[in-house]
Amino acid sequence: MMPPMEHVSQALDADCHPAPLGALLGDTVPVGEHFVRSHFGTPALTAADYTLEVTGLVTRTVRWRLDDLRKLSHVARHAALECAGHRRTELDPPAAGVPWALGAVSHARWAGGSLADLLSIVRPLPEATHIVFHGADAGACEGRDAPEAFARALPLRDPVVQDAILAWEMNGRALEPAHGYPVRLVAPGWYAVSSVKWLTRIELIAGPFDGFFQAVDYRLLEEGEAGPGRELTLMPVHSLIVAPADGGEAAAGPVRVEGVAWGGTGGIGRVEVQVDDGDWRMARIDPGPGLYAPTRFSLEVDLAPGEHVLRSRARDRDGSEQPARTPWNARGYGVHHVRASRVSAR
Repeated sequence: MMPPMEHVSQALDADCHPAPLGALLGDTVPVGEHFVRSHFGTPALTAADYTLEVTGLVTRTVRWRLDDLRKLSHVARHAALECAGHRRTELDPPAAGVPWALGAVSHARWAGGSLADLLSIVRPLPEATHIVFHGADAGACEGRDAPEAFARALPLRDPVVQDAILAWEMNGRALEPAHGYPVRLVAPGWYAVSSVKWLTRIELIAGPFDGFFQAVDYRLLEEGEAGPGRELTLMPVHSLIVAPADGGEAAAGPVRVEGVAWGGTGGIGRVEVQVDDGDWRMARIDPGPGLYAPTRFSLEVDLAPGEHVLRSRARDRDGSEQPARTPWNARGYGVHHVRASRVSAR
């Protein structure tokens, strides 16, 4: 009998806790079960005192209160967010960073103001190339003499800018502090690190952003590569089997395998399931509400009594497929290879 649930991350501390895997099969992951990853704790912000400043290479600078932001075009999107270090513990030898196993991924319905609408009001100057999003959280970072505020940037002309949300709602209610209250960025399709929480300032700049969490941390540097590594942007195509649970039991005979797939470009095109080392079989897919929502998949398989290994493999609509392995990298980012899930049929 397999040790139960060792593959699922435990609550690491108040600022890092995973989602229960079963919640991924829901229409949304409940707010209280959505995974959380914060770097410097949760800042104490109130709606009454909140302001968002837009500065830098813009024709018009603004300093808006929450009521001003609510006048922007309202948008809502169902989007999956995944920590770039999800499944880090599967790499051997271990990689540095928060010891995430499974669970550093969730999906929710985010709503708020359109970033594109805000940009149309402030009118970026021709030389502007990147948008920097500054959060209210700050703390000590390796190699920095002073506390570093959390900040990330998006390329101004990347398609994600048209879909990005200055979100103040999650699953139909106001954001909770752990998820970025009063306002956070949601950059659909990109790793969650770009969806800056507790947003207080947006800055338009010329050239790439050199902040710690852009130029130093959250860089994928594979073994043997030189330089700072490549920037983490879009989530690659990924799938996980959720039921039957890894390490659990199922009645021998017909068993319904269920899971979720997300990431990649163009949406999920197909998911296949393999039992032991048998043929890959096409699963039924049920796309979520929108391009950035996860796709559920299912397939009925027949399990003889004994121990079995189940695998899922997703492909996006542009042809990218989950790899058989993720190359080792020092920080354990971008793990998305096909994962074996073990079940006992009785």
